Amino acid sequence: MLPATQRRRDPARQDQTGTIDMPIETARQISARNVAEIRGAIRIIRRIEAQQRRFAAAAVSVCFASLAGYALDLRLLYLPLAEGGGTHPLTAVVALLLASARLSRQRRGEVAFTILALGLLAWRAAELLWQVAPLPLERWLDGPERALPRPPVELGHNTLMALAAISAAILLRHRTALGMAALVTAFGICGTVIVAYSYALDAALGGMSPVTTLIALLLALACLSRHLDPMALRLLLSDSTVSRMLRRQLLLAMCGFWIGGLLLLQLDPTEWVAGAPLIVTVMLVVAAAGLMSSVAMLSSAESERQRHQAALERLSVTDALTGLANRWAFDLFASRAVAAARREGTGLAVVLIDIDRFKLVNDRFGHAAGDRLLREVGHLLPRWLRRSDLAARWGGEEFLLILTTTRLTGAMALAERVRRCFEDRLTLPDGSAPVTASIGCAELLPHEETIDAAISRADAALYRAKNGGRNRVEPPPARGSRKDAETEAPPHRRRSADRVAAS
Repeated sequence: MLPATQRRRDPARQDQTGTIDMPIETARQISARNVAEIRGAIRIIRRIEAQQRRFAAAAVSVCFASLAGYALDLRLLYLPLAEGGGTHPLTAVVALLLASARLSRQRRGEVAFTILALGLLAWRAAELLWQVAPLPLERWLDGPERALPRPPVELGHNTLMALAAISAAILLRHRTALGMAALVTAFGICGTVIVAYSYALDAALGGMSPVTTLIALLLALACLSRHLDPMALRLLLSDSTVSRMLRRQLLLAMCGFWIGGLLLLQLDPTEWVAGAPLIVTVMLVVAAAGLMSSVAMLSSAESERQRHQAALERLSVTDALTGLANRWAFDLFASRAVAAARREGTGLAVVLIDIDRFKLVNDRFGHAAGDRLLREVGHLLPRWLRRSDLAARWGGEEFLLILTTTRLTGAMALAERVRRCFEDRLTLPDGSAPVTASIGCAELLPHEETIDAAISRADAALYRAKNGGRNRVEPPPARGSRKDAETEAPPHRRRSADRVAAS
């Protein structure tokens, strides 16, 4: 991972790895894989979210079919199995309100439909708890007596709790623990009926019929994307050892508890026949809750680990004082930039910047003032660069810019703007004089395979700017000239002469 300034310039190259074999490369590959897994989890959530309106529309269709069964006296539509109970019209009305809430495109309408549904559920709960007079709405929805006797149908406890849990999931804000707990409750209640059917037992526990179970499942699925956590989903779906362990544990827990309940029924059905489905479902919900707790803990630990890893990666490629790229990040970026310039035939320029008389700043105002000046320079330089360029601290008070798809004339123009910016915006700590910079520019020649020669020419141009009076921009000397030969002295000799001139 490259420093923040470079990531803003070339985000398409963030996942690329360099040619240098270092431990940070392994960490970068792991980080890229983690990002890809999180993006995959987010895509899954978005796909579920894209289907939520279809789930809600399917719930509406089942509700209307159930109501049509009452109107046309077609029991198969609301009472498919006499021993399994039926779907009461009040259940269909409440489910229609919840489905309308999920189909609403405005939050205000969603809340209004849900509150109305909760009001009807509260009315029914009062009747179940305190045995008050039957609901007028329920008696009216029962309709006239039919020619054939009809088994009793009502909105029971399980249906009441499942629809109330779905209502809470709709009202709660996105991706909350309470919202996910409400959905787990709704799925668990539906699981009670499904387990009872799989045991060929009476599934009308609490008055919840197969049609009502289908409606509740569709409504819960319509709310699922609202509270799914991408990190938790990524942890369950990734290829890591922990994720495989969690998936295997979840599958074995579900299968094991279901088989255990079946064995209990076979051993002593006279005692277990009534409560076995509920017991097994409770065991499943408890196991799922334990797994969800483990997933949440592992997800939190994984997030913390990734934050620390990202911080370490940034430190490894960033200069701590200025926030610019360091030499290692510069080498990695330069190798890619040179390869791209040679492959595409575009220009590549370097700009070497040296703060004038920086030693006097340290001697006169102290090293803390010098550090503040370097931080200000590190804050200013990225503002002049494009997303595809790079600013690096080259050493001491020197800074190096790599300008992609840029010729020497463009580099000179940018360097002049940077020089004026320094002169206008930076001053000595006491405000007595502006801070100036000497700048040397050079460009990559067609036959050059590395950037070293261009940096050497920019260094020679910088030396000319220093000797020419400072606070100026210089191009590289003409090739083959005597002046060029003079400026190609060893760097330590040029720097020594510059130190003497600065003092």
